[in-house]
Amino acid sequence: MYSLTLTADERRAFDWVGSRFNSGKVADLLLDCIREDREWGDDGSITFIISEHVAWEINELAEEDYSWACLAPALVAKLNDLCWSVV
Repeated sequence: MYSLTLTADERRAFDWVGSRFNSGKVADLLLDCIREDREWGDDGSITFIISEHVAWEINELAEEDYSWACLAPALVAKLNDLCWSVV
């Protein structure tokens, strides 16, 4: 299992980018990893517990160039750290 913690602003960035640049597909995958007592639009940080096969799917979506177009550098670093930790 892998974990990724996103702030409310980072999740809003995914919403802003929408389905462009595979961000929407990544957000959809993360939605499946959210605990039942939390919702994507909640205030505060959410830690997603990501199964290995979902982590691989996220990595494959990012594999083209790991640039995460339109996302802030700190969020890009978090996403790349997740992708590069997949074994």
